[in-house]
Amino acid sequence: MSAVTLRGPVRLVVRQHRLVLWISGALALAGIALVIGAWWFTSASADDFAGTGCSVRHTVTGCGIQVRHFLSIELHYARLLDYAGLVMTTLPVLIGLYVAGPLIGRELEDGTYRLSWSQSVSPARWLAAKLAVPGVLIVAGVAVLSAVYAWGSSRTHETHYPAQSSEPLVNGAMGPVPVAAALLGVALGALIALLLRRTLASMTLTVVVSLALIVAREAVRPDGAFWPLQLMETGILLVLAAAATALAFRVLRRYHA
Repeated sequence: MSAVTLRGPVRLVVRQHRLVLWISGALALAGIALVIGAWWFTSASADDFAGTGCSVRHTVTGCGIQVRHFLSIELHYARLLDYAGLVMTTLPVLIGLYVAGPLIGRELEDGTYRLSWSQSVSPARWLAAKLAVPGVLIVAGVAVLSAVYAWGSSRTHETHYPAQSSEPLVNGAMGPVPVAAALLGVALGALIALLLRRTLASMTLTVVVSLALIVAREAVRPDGAFWPLQLMETGILLVLAAAATALAFRVLRRYHA
């Protein structure tokens, strides 16, 4: 998304937060490279282990060190995927934290939003831009991260530490669920910021609510096939995001009035 081709409040939002956007993009690329590189190393180690003639299931004298070394590499890859799943699951908290704080809350607390509203930008357009910029980037970015995680997780089935889609950190990091959850994070952050109009208070409450939602999702998620559950959870999250967004615009209209 280039600020050169954008207009109005959207262009302003991109310019104001371009450093965070660049850093976020760099971190996402680093994470993708880490997962791909880790699997390349794990796969190469598997080829090297196969060349020794040793076997994990039927360990013979003289193969103990090679077996332990090979299994430790696979275990480190599995743990890397666990950490990646944790990041993906908690990503809505970080997104909501930024929206509630630097993106919207700080402007409301400092009063700098009045400058935008006085330059032929309506409050509704101002809020729409604040939601559109992270929303578009999140749909694109989180979808790619989710696909990379799904690929990396599927590779574990070629190891002795396969990831299961029923595991909370795995289920919440793949498919459309992380995208919908991230969008809900944006909507919640905006709504809470508009309600409280205080940066620190908005960020704190957003973290509490977002974490509570994550815990609630894990507690009530039923057992079943992966995709039906994914689609059902995605639908619920999108409905909640739409409701929070509509409520945010309503609060803005009341505040402006």
